[in-house]
Amino acid sequence: MKVVFHADDFGLTRAVNAGIVEAHARGLLRSTSLMPSAEAAEDAGALARSVPELDVGLHVTLVEERPLLPAERVPSLVTDGRFWPSHATVFARYATGRWSVAEAAAEVAAQWERLAALGVRASHCDGHQHLHLLPQLFPRIVALARRHGVPFVRTRLGGPAAGAGSIVRRATRVAVNGVAALAWRRVAPADREGMLRFVTIGFLEAGGRLTSAGLLAVLDHLRARGVELVEVMLHPGHRDAETERKYGHWGYRWDSDRELLLDPALPEALARRGIEPTSFRALVPHAAP
Repeated sequence: MKVVFHADDFGLTRAVNAGIVEAHARGLLRSTSLMPSAEAAEDAGALARSVPELDVGLHVTLVEERPLLPAERVPSLVTDGRFWPSHATVFARYATGRWSVAEAAAEVAAQWERLAALGVRASHCDGHQHLHLLPQLFPRIVALARRHGVPFVRTRLGGPAAGAGSIVRRATRVAVNGVAALAWRRVAPADREGMLRFVTIGFLEAGGRLTSAGLLAVLDHLRARGVELVEVMLHPGHRDAETERKYGHWGYRWDSDRELLLDPALPEALARRGIEPTSFRALVPHAAP
């Protein structure tokens, strides 16, 4: 089994950025995805250029932050110049036809361009609050990823059906996977070809609730079922006043995920199981810069 330890939200704040780079330099973190429209995206881009071994992808962002395109070009996506503040609001507007997929696709294209302007060549793609999986949008996300030579787009949230996570969190995972299945069926056969599928874990424990023991238990569960490629989705960072002021309502424990990645006993525990930490870039040699 190969495992990609991955950090979402690169670019969110400078403290989150610093925690991600530390978890890469001193721990198991191999990959991260950058939010080109977030306030600390410039800092993230500079860090990525200074640490070329850190594998970077695109974290499609269509909620809570500011769009890269002028608000008048994406009027259905914004309120008071910012994206709508929650995934529930976005989904409701999407479901009732008040959220333009064409506008969203144009914004995502601008985010790809911004990533390139920051000097980052992406190897993978995922989405903030999983909104990239909206069924009418997802085929365009995959097509844009392929255009940029990217064969990995996050799709399925995995792990045991019971155990970690609240009932609400587990029910949400079922709903997200249902939407993802519909979205994948909409992707054109030509765009599906060559796209590599993997299982993403960490959703049930998102925000610093995953422990080393819990991680190993989930990996053992998947390994016994023949799963060969797993992404561990984490949100490492440093907790500071700015991050708490802007994103404290998420309830994330950024330091906990960073400490998990720095756990000195974890590499040996993985090695005993024959589990190899890797990156998305390493899985596709031509994706290397």
